[in-house]
Amino acid sequence: MNKTKLHEGIALIEVSDPLLLTEIENDPVIRPYLGDRISDCCVPVMPHAVAEVQRRLQAMGHLPTRLHCATAEVPKGDQAV
Repeated sequence: MNKTKLHEGIALIEVSDPLLLTEIENDPVIRPYLGDRISDCCVPVMPHAVAEVQRRLQAMGHLPTRLHCATAEVPKGDQAV
């Protein structure tokens, strides 16, 4: 039986190129605010550090897009774990 996982209130950096994520992870200012990669192109950010990470990415010449997602409802029959 497959279970659906739903995580609320998580901040992520998602890029199209894994090498770009490596560059971001190697930045000494940003690194303390990052968790472990959850895919080749995605890493969690500590929620309290989102604004600081965004400023640093801009200083590095990146143009991050900040997305705000509405709380999703779990469809009937699926189970959040």
